[in-house]
Amino acid sequence: MYVVSAQQMRDIDRFTIEQIGIPSLVLMENAGVAVVREIEKRWPTGAVVVLAGPGNNGGDGLVIARHLLNKGRDVKVWVFGEVEKRSDDCKRQLEMIQNCGYAVNFWTQEGGEVVQTDMRQATVIVDALLGTGTKGELRSPYLFILEKLKDCSGAVLAVDIPTGVNSDTGEVARYTVQAAVTVTFAFPKWGHFSYPGADYVGELVVSDISIPLQVIDEFSLRDMVLTGEQLRKELPERRPFSHKGTYGHALVLAGSKEMTGAPVLSASAGLRVGCGLLTLAVPEPALPIVASKINEPVFWEWPAEEGYFARESYTLLKQRIASFDVVAIGPGLGTWEGGNNWLRKIINMVDVPLVLDADALNLLSENLSILREKKGQIILTPHPGEMGRLCGCTVAEIERDRVGYAQSFAQDYEVYVVLKGTYTLIATPDGKVFINTTGSAALAKGGTGDVLTGMLAGMLAQKVAQDEAIEVGIQLAVYLHGIAGRICGEKSMYATLASDVIDNIGSAIKSLSFASGSSVTDFPGN
Repeated sequence: MYVVSAQQMRDIDRFTIEQIGIPSLVLMENAGVAVVREIEKRWPTGAVVVLAGPGNNGGDGLVIARHLLNKGRDVKVWVFGEVEKRSDDCKRQLEMIQNCGYAVNFWTQEGGEVVQTDMRQATVIVDALLGTGTKGELRSPYLFILEKLKDCSGAVLAVDIPTGVNSDTGEVARYTVQAAVTVTFAFPKWGHFSYPGADYVGELVVSDISIPLQVIDEFSLRDMVLTGEQLRKELPERRPFSHKGTYGHALVLAGSKEMTGAPVLSASAGLRVGCGLLTLAVPEPALPIVASKINEPVFWEWPAEEGYFARESYTLLKQRIASFDVVAIGPGLGTWEGGNNWLRKIINMVDVPLVLDADALNLLSENLSILREKKGQIILTPHPGEMGRLCGCTVAEIERDRVGYAQSFAQDYEVYVVLKGTYTLIATPDGKVFINTTGSAALAKGGTGDVLTGMLAGMLAQKVAQDEAIEVGIQLAVYLHGIAGRICGEKSMYATLASDVIDNIGSAIKSLSFASGSSVTDFPGN
């Protein structure tokens, strides 16, 4: 499912109208009918208030009102904005609903108490005020309406995007509509997934309005929202006549004297996601503790200095690098003097996919130029704090432009960036961005990042062993990690441990195996 900017959507609409020949009123009718279907499904009874602005978003609202009135629903229609600012299609829809003999209320300052009463009595309030054109702070009468809307108990359905949310950046106005459901058309918009705007969207439904598939090529759409329907077909095949070598060999370098849990989590997750063989390399002081907690990996003891990997220990890898399909470095690694050079030597040596996480990213931030020396593809998995260190900026700056920072870093250094958070982004070396909508606030717990590192290593090992694209392997690992977190969250948002996420990887894979459909559902945090 592709994601687009507001300008891309305007261009797509214009192309559909002018080149394909589908009239704008037909697209508007389709949009309105799609919203009516959602209202009828979710709220089959009860009063409805439609708040319609002067633009095409308001025209959608008038279509919604007309169809609900045709069904005999109790609907109050309120139209806002100056007459001269109404779009042509909004004017046409207004004529249609009035020609049907249905009452329409026009906003005046004196009518404030009436609209407030209507909203308080409504089961559903349809926000069709401003749509994707919203930027910056709102002016009257929208300030008044949105302030009063906060005191209403009815559910709010936003048409395209909640009023007050910037559809490109996710920035919000002082007063912004808090929707229970947002119905958008053809493609989701960036503001649906960008904080803080994403917090106002509620459940997101993407509805078809007859936009032709050829617009994907016509406008070179590349950025996507990951869906189960798409990824289900990409799960590595488990063949009856196969063996452990069929599913790849991963190497995980992790741990230090004081951090022995992270290697266990990563190795366990790598094996649970389907990797055929996993070697776990840890510094000598950590090995007895790590080996006592997990049985399945092949253990590889590396020399240590002061509890960390020894500065020259990278030489061990030269002897066995050809044995591995993927290498992951970072969980519980720690940082030490000379660690950046240790990492540099490994980057110079590894020609298979290399996952860098946690302290490997902190070591990397001391000298990013070593990324230019890579032989193979590199996948970085920073949280916003680590991304800030890599980019030399604050967490707040990263969070204000997650897409921009992830995309530019991935392109500048020709690496993959998995920027964790709500929502996790995957930026590719060629400039594409993928949005992952699976997950749960249950994943906001120490160790879940180590689990993701292991899942990436395990899934990529399978993809490399079967000569398949690693980009899809990254997508699968991130998506499945989110599903496992969501399953945990259904049991408890509070009590989930990283090991619980590992225990639910199998259930996540089973869930994906039967995934169908392409709708985007609500997501309470990652």
